[in-house]
Amino acid sequence: MKIKTYVYKGTSETEVIARAKAELGEDAVILTMKRTNHKGVMKLFKKPEVELTAIKKTKKEEPKVQKVVEDRESKEKIKQQEKVIRNLEDKLGSLEGLLNKVMDKLSDQPAVVHNTDRKYKSTILQLFHDNLEKNEVEAVVIENLLKGLDEEAVNSGKGINQLVSIVYDRIVKLLGNPKPIEIDSDDDETKYVLFIGPTGVGKTTTIAKVTAHFMLNERKKVGLMTADTYRIAAVDQLKKYAEILGLGVEVLYSIDEFEEKKNTFSNCDAVLIDTAGRSHKNEQRFSELSNLLNEISKKEVYLVLSLSTKYKDILDIIESYSEVADYKIIFTKQDETTTLGTIINVKHMTQKPLSYITFGQNVPDDIEVLQPEKIAKLLLGSEINV
Repeated sequence: MKIKTYVYKGTSETEVIARAKAELGEDAVILTMKRTNHKGVMKLFKKPEVELTAIKKTKKEEPKVQKVVEDRESKEKIKQQEKVIRNLEDKLGSLEGLLNKVMDKLSDQPAVVHNTDRKYKSTILQLFHDNLEKNEVEAVVIENLLKGLDEEAVNSGKGINQLVSIVYDRIVKLLGNPKPIEIDSDDDETKYVLFIGPTGVGKTTTIAKVTAHFMLNERKKVGLMTADTYRIAAVDQLKKYAEILGLGVEVLYSIDEFEEKKNTFSNCDAVLIDTAGRSHKNEQRFSELSNLLNEISKKEVYLVLSLSTKYKDILDIIESYSEVADYKIIFTKQDETTTLGTIINVKHMTQKPLSYITFGQNVPDDIEVLQPEKIAKLLLGSEINV
């Protein structure tokens, strides 16, 4: 099963509903519909606009059930070995592609030039500096990544291949191993996964993507709970996703209800909780989040940040969640930005594990576990499709 999101605009509710039904069919589910009135003089000449958001589920071939292996320990060992081999192959392939890209840019150029207007004497290091700066990587991060290499290029004559490999490896090491959600069906205790973050970063849509992945691909039993009672649209949206996926969903109006409502999910492997997307400047309501976190013993917390948010505002957001000691980071809306410096800046500043990255509205497709090798290539100037 595949879920896609569609947006229609028109001048009346009747018009946009008719368009949605005509294109998506009668089984289309309307998520939201809002009217925008023009302001000022323009309201005399233009009609109000109506924007409708709808979703449609389509059939998707169910993944084939793998043959059961009797020796479970042997199977897990083989899986781990294959994973190590795949990771190594991916890293080598990424590095080879990056080297080819750099060599194309530096053909017929000396590896070291002497120019007082440049920050680096090495052409390749100057190229990396410019690409990192273009991606809005903080100056201190750039300096750490290229530290000592200019002297080595001049004094020891390190070649382009060596410099590329060193910088690439430094970025991959800084980003670290991603930490996605892990759900163990053999664990008797239900795991609770909380998604926190400011308004508008895409928490609800991200939860829908993660939920669909674990249900359809991992065959896990998942429940949904929302504590975002400040926005009716957010509650309705999660309920629609739950209805399509055939899931139970509970609305948590107060912390006192948690013990009672968690019994609904006693047979679930995990429960994903959507928290209120409050402004990071609203200190009063942050106490509710703290109380909820304190109420749950077995939990994982994921801070959701949008790559389209200004880095200065992201710093304020992270500071406002400083009381949450243990969390991992999800980046959303990669498709809405042309720079990726925020990823490595946030990692450098927080030292928190990175997990997922999203790049569109399609559920469950537009999400993947963040790949440090891919981010390193993009930051260094390699043009690849994400």
